[in-house]
Amino acid sequence: MTRYLRQVSNKGSVLKKRKKSFKVRNYDPDQATQEKLLSGISQYVGKAIMYDKEMIMEATNDLDELCKIGDSMYKATMYGKVLAIKRTNKDVKEKLSILQKVNHVNLVNLMGISYDADGDRFLVYENAENGSLENWLFPDSEASSDSLAFLSWSQRIHIALDFANCLHYMHDHTQQSIVHWDVRERNILVDSNFKAKFANFSTARPVTNSSMPKVDVFAFGVLLLELLSGKRAMETKENGEVVMLYKDLREVLKVEEKSVERLQKWIDPKLENCYPLDGALSLAALATTCTQENAQARPSLAEVVLNLSVLAQSSPKTMHKFSTSKFKTDSIVEVVIPVETR
Repeated sequence: MTRYLRQVSNKGSVLKKRKKSFKVRNYDPDQATQEKLLSGISQYVGKAIMYDKEMIMEATNDLDELCKIGDSMYKATMYGKVLAIKRTNKDVKEKLSILQKVNHVNLVNLMGISYDADGDRFLVYENAENGSLENWLFPDSEASSDSLAFLSWSQRIHIALDFANCLHYMHDHTQQSIVHWDVRERNILVDSNFKAKFANFSTARPVTNSSMPKVDVFAFGVLLLELLSGKRAMETKENGEVVMLYKDLREVLKVEEKSVERLQKWIDPKLENCYPLDGALSLAALATTCTQENAQARPSLAEVVLNLSVLAQSSPKTMHKFSTSKFKTDSIVEVVIPVETR
């Protein structure tokens, strides 16, 4: 049955459009400082782009709270393009050294950098229009049940596949293998085409032993469970009991005769049974394999990608309807996006 995607957003714009034109300059009160900063970024962006601090402040209305889209992240418009700016006072050299080694369609693109004499650094990234995966899976409780955004089964599978491809690239196809070590829903962004974009490389590091990639695999397995259930990786019940999602699934599947029925009750109710049961069982089995206690028994990302590719091909290629009214954009738009365009 054909379903539709409706994107509804808050009217109006957070910021008034500014008439003053922006300029990109080789702004440098200290040539030695600039060269030190750019040594870690020039190879990655191809051309060292330094933005004036003045330009950053004007684009974010002096870091106004209304421009904030996350912890230390701000939405800004420069040269007619919407970007995301991260403010930090930490040393970004190691992060930039990682970014210069990677180039993948499912990685958030670093556009440039700015800094000031007070030690603040501003990293300018492409903007992911649909926010973080966390916002989609765990929307604000303040929103009414009729307007909560949700992802279809097919979109969840494709987001998982996008992310798995990116991790596979980092583990197996960079000059020195890299682990992310902070795989979770808040570090996965969703663009306007509902493709996943991996962000936040503050904990990424080169692989020094064979066990390190298995940490990412375990965290990815937990992410699959969140996509499948709509529940957080760890929750605390009213009686104080802490429930770990990967252990909870094992209990669900413990009795084979009742596993299908119990899994159906465990799956995210927002999906409203609009998913292939065999696909759900396969995803649950893959997640269980990824979260095995024995790290060496977990699959590689190459094996994960293969399994998710099969699931993606067998997912119903139909259109899906869901609401996005909780997201802040500049207008109300109704869009029909066929999954086939992915």
